[in-house]
Amino acid sequence: MPATASDHARCFIALGPDDDTRARLAALGACLPPARLLPADLHLTIAFLGSLTPDHEHRLQAALAPLARALPVLDGESLELWPQPARPRVAVASFSLPAPLRRLVEDTRAIVRGMGLPVEGRPFRPHVTLARFKAGQSMPHLPRPMPAVPPARFGTLGLYASAPAGSERRYAALFRFDLA
Repeated sequence: MPATASDHARCFIALGPDDDTRARLAALGACLPPARLLPADLHLTIAFLGSLTPDHEHRLQAALAPLARALPVLDGESLELWPQPARPRVAVASFSLPAPLRRLVEDTRAIVRGMGLPVEGRPFRPHVTLARFKAGQSMPHLPRPMPAVPPARFGTLGLYASAPAGSERRYAALFRFDLA
C-alpha cells in the first residue's frame, strides 16, 4: 500500500533535480563531511507544510498539476553553511531566483494559504541541502576554496514527506509531476 500524507508529519512541496544535476550536486556533496544526503534525497523545497490530511494531499495534487511547467536552468551561486558558518546545521548549494521560479513559489504559497495551511514568512532562498550536521557537532572541515556550485535544472514538482523510520532514504515522494 503506498504511503499517504496522513502517514507523515513532515510534508513539503519541492522540485526534483534532473539526473545530470543530481549527479553534479552529489559530487559537490561528496566533498563535505559524512553527514551528506543521499543523491536520491536531493531536492529544492518550495514550501514546507508539516502534517497533512489525505484531503489536503488530494487537493494539492489537483492544484499543483497546472503549475508543473518547465523552468530555466538556475545559476549556481555558492556553497553555504546555515544558519551560521561557525555553528552550521546544514550545508547548502544556493541558486539564482529567476522570475519563473519566483512565480512558481508565489503561486504555490497562494495555493497553500488558500487551503488554510501555514506559509513561511521568511523570504524564499532557492537552495538544495547537501549535508546536515548534528547540534553541537564541531565545525566540519570544508575544502578551501569552496567549490563552485554548478548550474541546475529541475525536472519534477512534487509533494514529499519524511521517509518511514529505518528507511535508507530520508524522503519519499507522495506524487510528482514532470515539468513540461
